[in-house]
Amino acid sequence: MSSNTNLLSRVRKEATRAWAIGWKDIRVYYLSPPTLMFGIMFPFALFFTFTVGRNLSLIEMLPILFSQTVFWAASTVGPVVIPLERRTKTFDRYLSAPMSLVSVILGKSLAGVVFGLLVSVVPLIVGWLFFPFQIANLVLFSLGIFLSCIAFAAMGIMFASVPTESVGNIMMPMNFVRIPLLFISGIFIPIESLPLPGQVVSLFSPLTHTLILIRLGLGISTYPISPLVSVFALLLTSLIFLLLSRQFHEINKRRE
Repeated sequence: MSSNTNLLSRVRKEATRAWAIGWKDIRVYYLSPPTLMFGIMFPFALFFTFTVGRNLSLIEMLPILFSQTVFWAASTVGPVVIPLERRTKTFDRYLSAPMSLVSVILGKSLAGVVFGLLVSVVPLIVGWLFFPFQIANLVLFSLGIFLSCIAFAAMGIMFASVPTESVGNIMMPMNFVRIPLLFISGIFIPIESLPLPGQVVSLFSPLTHTLILIRLGLGISTYPISPLVSVFALLLTSLIFLLLSRQFHEINKRRE
């Protein structure tokens, strides 16, 4: 009983510390120019660039907008915040404080999750106010948004493990991964239009499963994959990214 009590107390303390870190990032960095550019302006610009003139219906365009918004917004906060905090030595103080590295990573990821959720509200409000669309399955739509925010926020934290004080040094390699994902995940090219090897590769992209869940949530027939598979894929991806983030940050900590 005593060991269980101690474990719960430790978990509660670590969760409190993670929330404090996340809330600080929310207050300080959400309105920074890199966050606004890559998290809000860039996905909307990319959306209009690749959808205007393609003769897509509104119901076909909205899942693309939601998926891109979540993808770029959630994965942007960590790669912006962590190098800036390395420059001011704030991140070093986190690592030397009496808290686990897991708490730091979860706190940083939490800021990305909240930012992704808040930004995803923008196209939702625009859609409700100006376009005739409705959510057919609220559970699948909400899972698609929420789980994707977790997965992409964790991805951003993983790339932010690059030991640099420059935001550009993280954004450049990350965009070499993010931009190709747009072309294999059904955003610009339907998955069923890809050759068979491309369809197989697309199943390993978390963005594919984001689009599948959002399309199902909006009542659109999509690639024949069970939503349970997509939910599991996003959860597994989140776990892998978080574990890799912890491992990379541990290596950097030992080198310093």
